[in-house]
Amino acid sequence: MSDNKENAPKGENKGEGREGNNRNRNRNRNRNRNRNRKPKEEGSEASGSKEDAPKNDSEGNSEGKGRNRNRNRNRNRNKQKAPAKDVKATPVSEQETQQLQEQADLFNAPVERSASQDIQLPVFEKPTIGITCGDLNGIGLEVIMKTLENKEILDLCTPVVFASSKVASYHRNALEMKDFNFYLCDSLEDIKDKKANLVTTWDDNVELSLGTPTDVSGSYALKSIDAAIEAAKSGKIDAIVTAPINKHNIAAQVEGFAGHTGYLAEAFNDEVLMILASDVLKVATVTGHVPVSKIADTLKEENITASIELLAKSLKRDFGCVKPSIAVLGLNPHAGEFGAIGSEEADIIKPAIEKADVKGAIVRGPFPADGFFGQGYDQKFDAVLGMYHDQVLVPFKALAMGSGTNYTAGLTAVRTSPDHGTAMHIAGQNKANESSFRTSVFAAIDIVNSRKVYDEITANPLKKQKEKR
Repeated sequence: MSDNKENAPKGENKGEGREGNNRNRNRNRNRNRNRNRKPKEEGSEASGSKEDAPKNDSEGNSEGKGRNRNRNRNRNRNKQKAPAKDVKATPVSEQETQQLQEQADLFNAPVERSASQDIQLPVFEKPTIGITCGDLNGIGLEVIMKTLENKEILDLCTPVVFASSKVASYHRNALEMKDFNFYLCDSLEDIKDKKANLVTTWDDNVELSLGTPTDVSGSYALKSIDAAIEAAKSGKIDAIVTAPINKHNIAAQVEGFAGHTGYLAEAFNDEVLMILASDVLKVATVTGHVPVSKIADTLKEENITASIELLAKSLKRDFGCVKPSIAVLGLNPHAGEFGAIGSEEADIIKPAIEKADVKGAIVRGPFPADGFFGQGYDQKFDAVLGMYHDQVLVPFKALAMGSGTNYTAGLTAVRTSPDHGTAMHIAGQNKANESSFRTSVFAAIDIVNSRKVYDEITANPLKKQKEKR
């Protein structure tokens, strides 16, 4: 069979003709495209972009709708606007105006920290500082031994630790402090100057488990505290420095035990106030170790007044402030916002400030607590009195952790302690930092001497004036 079109069957010839025609048409189209196509320039967009494409019906409809919206807007603009109203403000009440002015005066009143006594200090005998051992399974004996390694301490005071030589040896071996030794005494009459004295307070073989608080570690810590209290009452020591305890394992044995401060206050029958002190900040708290849920009910006008008076007296007698300045914080957020968030500031705190008998002292408040420390107002005052524990201890520990001391103002005996706890998680590992405990010993020495100076000056002021003449 020949390959020409004439000899092909009709169907094949017809199909082949169509295919050929289609191929020819496609070739012609491609030639025309190539003739009309311009060479691409670098960075130019490809042909056939959306901008060149003809608009479809939907786009046309969108344009029409847009024109209608514009017409409607123009019609609305042409409508006559309502005249603006004159809105007059109602002045706040006279009482609110006075409150605002009082708040402005509170922040703007000139106040600064008091100067210390500018006097020639007499030479005192070295004070005897009693030291309690703290929880037997905590870091108490570690920070004690590390502190007493410093010979400067022995030049300034005679330290006496109330504990057991067996317990002390156990800790010394665990810490590998082989070069440190206590001078062992059977009684306070045996203590020696320039020695790190340890008075045997019990002879029992006490089971120790460093890092784990037990009933035994708590009960023997209490024996140490009781021995120090008796020594202070008898006048055989001048101050007490307490190492950290675990309140829970003592409270299980002593009903109502809430810590050193309350226990010592009851032992000496004194009204006391907890002060946290450092070189940069002093804070005190009215309610102490009270659950947050009970703070508002516990807070009384007379308690606040008593706390202000105790704080002012302590700043004068214990810290040598000539004219102490005290800032009192409010209880509620923003100090109650003029009664919108609580009324304790107006009902309790402000009257308490006004009633406080603090001759020779400056007392301001109540201040909102939230921005007080952040704006540096604490640096204008000798001390800040908060209504509850965390209100002032959180900023204190943020600003002075490790360099502060806990002081019990109002107590017959001078008592200080470090600003940290038992740190069971590092007990016996030679990781404890003794800086706060050392600061507490130095603070006890300073306060003992400051009290002697103050008591001598105030005992007979007329006589002192005659001597100056």
